[in-house]
Amino acid sequence: MRTVRTDHAPAHTGPVPQAVEAGGWIHVSALFGAAPTDHAIPAQARAEAEQLFDNLEAILAAADARLTDVVHVGIVMRDLQRDRPVFNAVWAERFGDHRPARSAIEAPDFGRAGENARFMVEVAAYRG
Repeated sequence: MRTVRTDHAPAHTGPVPQAVEAGGWIHVSALFGAAPTDHAIPAQARAEAEQLFDNLEAILAAADARLTDVVHVGIVMRDLQRDRPVFNAVWAERFGDHRPARSAIEAPDFGRAGENARFMVEVAAYRG
């Protein structure tokens, strides 16, 4: 197993890697739409979703992968009904015709205290 790391996406605090790669599989740890440098969450939902996808693309690139290698995305949203349309629009723009499996749940409290992130994803990609 190899740890994947890039300065172009926010790092976790503690013992959590941005991602790991094993046998062509890349598993991205809990990922937010935070800025890589100061971990700020954008005020607007669309900007947060776009930053999340920028972070995901940076981590995948560090593992020599792309969005077209994504197989499954697990999504957590703070308010599913309010924010899903915006997230889906960014999803469609970034993934284009590629359609990985996905699941989405609502959770009112996740992430670091005080950040109030709207979105979190965990991603599995395969570079076969």
